[in-house]
Amino acid sequence: MDDGDGVKAIGFIIAVILCFVLVIATLTGSFYRINTGQGGILTGAGGMRSAVTDVGWHVRVPFLSDIQITSIVNNNMYFPEDYLDLETKFQGDQQAGAIGYDIKTTDDKVVDTGAVMAYEITDLFQYGVKNTNPQQQLQKEFDAVVFNYLQSQSADNITSHVTDIDDALLQRLRESDLDKQFGIKINSMSLLRPTYTKIALDALAQKQAIQATSEGNLNAAKNQALAIETIAQAQKSQADLLKDVSQQQLDFNAKLALYDALKGQNNVIWVIPSGQPIVLNQAMGQTVQPTQITQPTPTATTS
Repeated sequence: MDDGDGVKAIGFIIAVILCFVLVIATLTGSFYRINTGQGGILTGAGGMRSAVTDVGWHVRVPFLSDIQITSIVNNNMYFPEDYLDLETKFQGDQQAGAIGYDIKTTDDKVVDTGAVMAYEITDLFQYGVKNTNPQQQLQKEFDAVVFNYLQSQSADNITSHVTDIDDALLQRLRESDLDKQFGIKINSMSLLRPTYTKIALDALAQKQAIQATSEGNLNAAKNQALAIETIAQAQKSQADLLKDVSQQQLDFNAKLALYDALKGQNNVIWVIPSGQPIVLNQAMGQTVQPTQITQPTPTATTS
């Protein structure tokens, strides 16, 4: 074996070793790549964290370090966190729960809605190094801002003025200093399908029915009370008018009322104080001769 063959053999062995090392390094994650629009949070053997933003291939010590690749641009955060899963399971009218989150509004109604915030990471060191669990922490802060704001609104405002709610929520998120705390830029904020849940609609209909029944009963009671008051006022007015009328006049009025009530009846005999004759059953053509009346009081009898 000459020297040339030996060199080739050594070169072949070195190449095999290098390939083996590359395979092992690849399998153990010693190499990682940062693409455009991405960043990485590298945790070293001693727990030190650093931000990696350079695009391209990088090397880390396997088993003693860890890399977490994260998207820097075009990130979405949902309210609630599992909104996309709920949307997948949504079954329209057969749904018994909520596709988003049930919000009890200021007018004592329940609105089912979700929301999405679009953001980008502008300071990866602030985002992933100064915050130990940035995604979970940001989600918690985001949920609190959205939930508290929606609870301060009426149901009609949430369901009918979506654009205004979007703008107000975006302003509220920016005022909450989430951008500074997490090193992000909030680009947009949108409500997702704000509506009433089926359960909420059923409860609302039942409540309205109860209110209608109660209002109907209340109005009936008010009308009855008003009628009683009207009768009482009429009786009082009548009493006031008659208080100066003599008893003799009152008796005469009563007898006159009796005459008006019975004057159209057949087989009625009337005795008039003046003693003048009256007709008995005029339809039969019978008359009664004059009778002298000794009683000054008119009476009526039936035969």
